[in-house]
Amino acid sequence: MITLHDILERARAAGQKLAAGEALWLFAAVTRLAAAQKATVRSRLVHLDPSGSIQLARFDEKRAEDEQGYLAPELLERGAPAKTEPRVQVYAAGALGYELLTGQPAPDPRKGPGPELTGPVADLVRIAMARDRRERFGDLQQLREAVDGLQRPAGADSERQAFAALVGRSEKWAGVPEMDRAALAKLIEHLSHLGRQIDAVRSGMADVQRDQQDVNTRVGILESRGPGQSVVVRSGSGFAPGLLGGILGAAVAAGALFAAGLLNPSAIRALAAHRAAGRAPAAVEPQPAPAVASVVPAAASVVPAAAPTTTSNAHPTPTSNTTPTVPSRRPSPADLARAVAEAQVKRGDLEMERGRYEAAAEEFQQALTNDATLAVAWRGLGIAHLMRHDEESARRAYEKYLQLAPAAPDSRDIRKAIAELNARAKIGAGAEK
Repeated sequence: MITLHDILERARAAGQKLAAGEALWLFAAVTRLAAAQKATVRSRLVHLDPSGSIQLARFDEKRAEDEQGYLAPELLERGAPAKTEPRVQVYAAGALGYELLTGQPAPDPRKGPGPELTGPVADLVRIAMARDRRERFGDLQQLREAVDGLQRPAGADSERQAFAALVGRSEKWAGVPEMDRAALAKLIEHLSHLGRQIDAVRSGMADVQRDQQDVNTRVGILESRGPGQSVVVRSGSGFAPGLLGGILGAAVAAGALFAAGLLNPSAIRALAAHRAAGRAPAAVEPQPAPAVASVVPAAASVVPAAAPTTTSNAHPTPTSNTTPTVPSRRPSPADLARAVAEAQVKRGDLEMERGRYEAAAEEFQQALTNDATLAVAWRGLGIAHLMRHDEESARRAYEKYLQLAPAAPDSRDIRKAIAELNARAKIGAGAEK
């Protein structure tokens, strides 16, 4: 269980802000509860659990006030009314709406909201927070009716899903302190260079394999010619340190990105396997060995262990044949498409966490373009459409999700959401007639 006060504090500390639609849903839900209970609102009294259920705790008027922005201006004057007086309660609910919409603490009651309060609900909140109590709504019930007039109330299941996602995001905000944001920014920068590093390492490994084949071929030719030949092996090639440095740098960068959760290993592996399989090894043609053969190994690890370094006029020591490498299975186009789609789903989830529902819907749609059988992509698309208030598209996406994953852990909740959307669609169709 977490309070709305804690969620807003974490969001401010992480430089985040609730999406406008999400803030309006929360404001409507809290106003509905407060009107039903005739309760005085404070952000610390609004509790949400991981399942998305919302509760309003009892207000204790004797407790010391720790949220001064929720006090109506008349409470700061002589002969102040009780904090449970209806118009005082309306001001407190308006202060909560201000905090949800702007992401800032409620302002000084003697000054009221400024130009930072914008959006379709701004005028409603300004009326609730009017310094002259006579200009406010008469009670919480009138405020609730005004909020419902701006937007049709969301269904209970839809609200729970949205609020559960908010609780999950707030836990991540708490897990990323401000002092680590600079480090994360650097890791994100490394991501743009990682592809080039992997390509460079892959190209170098291909050169190493060709050099090894060349070494084996030359040694075999010398052995077939018999004694009397000499082999001179030069060391100190500049390529080996460069290649090893590139491999180490790419490994460190990939490990850091993976630890930060910014790298999709399945997509990288599939892409690397695809490119490696598509590159055919260069053919090596045997050449007559000269009296003194010069062999430069690319790295110590690729020179056969049985071929020692010799000096001029020394007989070469026969070497055993190296075991040929077994080529890895080339991934099918379907495997590659699936890996790319999974990466796009992860990006869609990230956009959802940031409250960018349009971008999230685009990511999920692209994932389905690559793999239309990926059930989680249909589920994410349904949630994104629902947050964008496109209920018909959300219903279709949910139905497709259940077709692909009928036994999913959340299938019961999704079926309830579909039933609710169907009922609301029928009500809307009846109203149009």
